Amino acid sequence: MTVTTGSVDEARAAALDITARGIATFKVKIGATAWSHDVERVLAVRDIAPRGRLLLDGNGAFTAPDALRLLRELERHDVAIALFEQPVDGDDLPGLAEVTRGTRVPVCADESVTTPADASALVRASACTAFNIKLMKSGVAQGLAIAAIAKAAGFELMIGGMVETVLAMSASACFAAGLGGFAFVDLDTPMFLKTNPFQGGYVQRGATLDVRGIERGHGVRVPLDSP
Repeated sequence: MTVTTGSVDEARAAALDITARGIATFKVKIGATAWSHDVERVLAVRDIAPRGRLLLDGNGAFTAPDALRLLRELERHDVAIALFEQPVDGDDLPGLAEVTRGTRVPVCADESVTTPADASALVRASACTAFNIKLMKSGVAQGLAIAAIAKAAGFELMIGGMVETVLAMSASACFAAGLGGFAFVDLDTPMFLKTNPFQGGYVQRGATLDVRGIERGHGVRVPLDSP
């Protein structure tokens, strides 16, 4: 579940809420302020959940040197990062490759990979080590092709999404469960929505999205009494 941008206290509160939900993987949004402030926010999350799995999402906000500086500072504080998603601008393949070469932390492309052609270019440039597939970004057919390229290259996979309801997220959950091999699952936006106008789809139990009850398609339906 995502720790959105904000203050150190807000990051701490978010980590407490996520932990209370039974979730132990934290995706911390960074890059909205100085990298040193982000270090403090990540440390706050780590202190709340010292055994948690920490992912960083830069949303393309960093230069390669600043991204590496942040990682070195976190390493100095003994913070283990499982994945660094899109540290530099989506069009900056040389910068993405520089971060990948400069750290042992797996680097994941998000905005940099929308099509199979993007995926192939990233593999050829050794610009990252993982892809975030979003069906709202790539579509199902191109998502399948991107996954095939990743698996052939030995890249890790994340399934993600935009700000989506349980309808779209259930389709993505079925996509990932059907293909297999996804090391990271980031399908959390329904937890941020005030209401859910749908029935069916996956069933969430703590950190688990269970799709076994879906008989066909994505399993989501609109109640008959809905306006």
